[in-house]
Amino acid sequence: MKIKIEFTVDVDADVIEAYMVELNATDETKHEFVRSWIKAGGIGSLEESLANNGFANNLVREVV
Repeated sequence: MKIKIEFTVDVDADVIEAYMVELNATDETKHEFVRSWIKAGGIGSLEESLANNGFANNLVREVV
């Protein structure tokens, strides 16, 4: 099954930039940084929930 999710996130660019500097994450744009964190968090949360409830969690992945 494939599910397409689209949404807009409103963030404070200055806060994101400060956080990126703190993490030394200078190899991405702010857009790429926020996008990768949101995707990782969503996929990771679903995987963890599946695993905690006895289901296979290795089938969750981003399809481009």
